Amino acid sequence: MAQPITLTLTNISYIYPSEPDPLFENVSASFPRGWTAVLGDNGIGKTTLMSIATGALAPTRGVVTPSPRNLICAYCRQETDLEPDNLYDFAADWSPETTRVRNALRIGDDWAYRYGTLSGGEAKRLQIACALALRPDVLVLDEPTNHVDVATRSAIAEAMHQYHGIGMVVSHDVPLIDATCERCIMFERRHVKGRNITVAETYSGGYTRAAEQMDARDLRDEDSLRSARHELARLRAARVQRGQAMRSAEARKHSGRSIDPRDHSALDHHKWVEKQSDKASAAAYRLISRRVDRARQTLDSLSTASKRYDGDIWIDICPSGRKELVRLPAGFLAFGTTRVDDETHGRNPAASVLRVEGNRWMVTRRCAGTDGDGRWADGIDIPSLSIGPRDHIALTGPNGSGKTTVVGSLLAALDGEPPCLFIAQQIGETTRRGVMDRFARLDDGNRSTVLGLFARLNADPDRLLASDRPSPGELRKLMLCLGIMDKPRLIVMDEPTNHLDLDSKRALARCLADYPGAMLIVSHDEWFLGQALGGAA
Repeated sequence: MAQPITLTLTNISYIYPSEPDPLFENVSASFPRGWTAVLGDNGIGKTTLMSIATGALAPTRGVVTPSPRNLICAYCRQETDLEPDNLYDFAADWSPETTRVRNALRIGDDWAYRYGTLSGGEAKRLQIACALALRPDVLVLDEPTNHVDVATRSAIAEAMHQYHGIGMVVSHDVPLIDATCERCIMFERRHVKGRNITVAETYSGGYTRAAEQMDARDLRDEDSLRSARHELARLRAARVQRGQAMRSAEARKHSGRSIDPRDHSALDHHKWVEKQSDKASAAAYRLISRRVDRARQTLDSLSTASKRYDGDIWIDICPSGRKELVRLPAGFLAFGTTRVDDETHGRNPAASVLRVEGNRWMVTRRCAGTDGDGRWADGIDIPSLSIGPRDHIALTGPNGSGKTTVVGSLLAALDGEPPCLFIAQQIGETTRRGVMDRFARLDDGNRSTVLGLFARLNADPDRLLASDRPSPGELRKLMLCLGIMDKPRLIVMDEPTNHLDLDSKRALARCLADYPGAMLIVSHDEWFLGQALGGAA
């Protein structure tokens, strides 16, 4: 069939077989040609809806038009551990269209034949290239820029611009969304009629524009809610007054006993006035009661964004009294070591160099492989590095350029003083067990404090209490909350936004921006750095 102009999902509901409640109900969305960002909290149902859109999963209820069975659909998973199904077809495809894809994503000619040895960024680029080579009617990219550096992110954005079908990207990468997407579909939790429900709202533009529209709508909704509550309270008060008026009228009935029973004219007049008064009071009371009912229905029909927690999480933390927390001398750091070497004679050339500009420490590659003398490039040249008690610093650079080596050398130089909280990019099973054991041993007061901090980072305390295996994003949030209890003077976080949804990134950035101590953030996420460093990044 001809390539569709729009893919429409109508009243889609999905219930996992093992769950009593639906993941979402009656969700409708339209996806025209071009790129649409699909956004929302982790676990809210984005990936499930994309699986339904591409026909990989059947909805419990609802219709997808046209049917995915009649379309060419491609789905790029977040993970790259499995080879793409058409990997070797792609390797043999040198058509003009596929060649353009190769060039946009900078695919090496031999990559398809050594998939298992590729870096994460290289495997992601090849995965997307294989999907584009299918020339799909519908293409879904699930978190395409997780764990990739700036160069890979740029290549992915370029390839997305070359695709002209119906594209959906599940992502929390604000610059990517702003650069490639014409609309956003936001999965949101809305509070209506006393309960929270999941809805999907469409906004024009990339994330920045969509967030502005959503914030403006939330303000309007809150104003409407306040007005409706005020009107209901006013009408209820008026109904009370009407009720009092009816009781006063009832009391006046008995005032007729003071009339001379022989004065028939006065008695008849009193009865007539009494009857008219009863009618007027009853009619007025019925009218105000109907208005109260309508006001209550109006209030019940209003929906607002489900409550999110914010506020200061830095409990009694103050900066260190030292003028300088840690310093590294200028010199050379071999990859994987912590000792700075100031001797240049006879050593291998540096593969990378670190430059300092304000609160930015930027690593760039200098050379790869061997130099003219056949010496293998290894390590990183650094200037003198210093962190003060209130410094908020961003460390950026390509994957494999030595950022982790710099962090390791700084932590070794600290030697435990001042108190430091370090959250690594990769968190192993031993660390996970240690974190969960510490959380389990907290007394009621400290546990309540940690759960309150956890909620402020856009996390669900009930989910944490229900399982000893939190998601990677939840585990990082818990590590931060537990670390706060130790009142650190320096926080070091390596790629803190990996596995976080956009609202969680916003919450974390807002908290870090207010941190009164010193902070070093290693990240490829320019949007997050700009938020977390208070716009200074």
